[in-house]
Amino acid sequence: MRLNNLNPVERRTAILLVLAALFNGVILSLNQTQDIIARKALHARDWQLMLMTMIWPVANFFSVWWARVFERSCHKQRYFLIAGIIGRLTLVYAIWLVSMNEYLVLLGLLFAANSLIVPAQNSIYQRNIHPGRRARVFGIVQSVGIGVSVLLTFIAGRLLDIREESFRLILVVTGIVGFASTAVLAMIRIQEPVVKRNCQRLNWKQALLEPIGGTLRLLKENKAFAAFERSFSIYGMGFIMMQPIIPIYLVDKLQLTYTANFLAKGIVSQLGMLLLSPLIGKLHDRMHPFRFMAAAFGLLMVFPLLFVASSLVQGEAVLPVVIVFLAYLIFGIAMAGVNITWNMGSIYFAGDSDASIYQSVHVTMTGIRGLIAPVLGFVLLKVFSLTMVFVVAAGFFLAASLVSLRDYRRWKLAAQVGVAQS
Repeated sequence: MRLNNLNPVERRTAILLVLAALFNGVILSLNQTQDIIARKALHARDWQLMLMTMIWPVANFFSVWWARVFERSCHKQRYFLIAGIIGRLTLVYAIWLVSMNEYLVLLGLLFAANSLIVPAQNSIYQRNIHPGRRARVFGIVQSVGIGVSVLLTFIAGRLLDIREESFRLILVVTGIVGFASTAVLAMIRIQEPVVKRNCQRLNWKQALLEPIGGTLRLLKENKAFAAFERSFSIYGMGFIMMQPIIPIYLVDKLQLTYTANFLAKGIVSQLGMLLLSPLIGKLHDRMHPFRFMAAAFGLLMVFPLLFVASSLVQGEAVLPVVIVFLAYLIFGIAMAGVNITWNMGSIYFAGDSDASIYQSVHVTMTGIRGLIAPVLGFVLLKVFSLTMVFVVAAGFFLAASLVSLRDYRRWKLAAQVGVAQS
């Protein structure tokens, strides 16, 4: 989509979002490679990998409180800078990093800040971009960020294979450049809110309890959004439970180098999002989220099943690796769809309400399943095997796809009945 198809506000917003995505590519690269660095460079134990997997969703749990603060603020741009300082510039500490526990603290700060940035970005898309163009603009922005991530991930892999201690320098650069991304986002002037805002501060009791009550009311009153969250919770269980297990499989069993690990997890896995995000974003604009989710979750089920096939191959040194690379290729295509609906779906269900609140609830829900899923994966690993983790994950993806398809059929039937009655 060309920028001359946008009005002046949309054009300026899109340009700044693309610029921010260029810088944010370093954060996306770290998201893909942080577990490999933990296992190979910092010799993380299995339980530490489990905790590392829990940090992202648990940090997201606080998103609903961040969003309420953001919603009531009349100076929203400053929160991007605050999140950048707390969550990204702190990575500069990595120059002194010596232990896995310190690494966990830095990641905790990074993801805690992201739990504010993600809902805030949704406000930008909702208020500055026309509904018929949002997912397409998001897809273009996403492709730009992924393109940078792919290039940096390859460079990082080569650098770490030459000198493993370089991971500290990589983290420092990631923090500085990642902060530049939030600085650019702070330059975007969010248009007049959908509803009039009250910028007065809440007392501590209201600030603590009101977001919880508001979340429960929202899920109770907006049944479609609650169904959306249910499907994503089922999918999220399968996705999160695999995360501490994958680096164990790639590093310990397949014994891949940094370059090979990063090529699979950070490059091949992102090709779908890099090449297909604008097209899939266009499809998302034309489809109901439930139908879109059903297809994305169904395709994603192939990913863990190919890991199962790889683990069952006997007497071959290369074939299991080839299967894993194929798995990540399919993963990238499926996640291009999942990622768009994860970020844009809440705007659809928000309607004229503030999308940042809906997205904060969406992000917070990852914290709830993040307390359960990594532990489930860890238990399955210790009691059964790696293979069992991937089998159960595939079952969650299948269930999420079928539930989403059922919800779409119910919505379609309700829409037909409404048209007939009118």
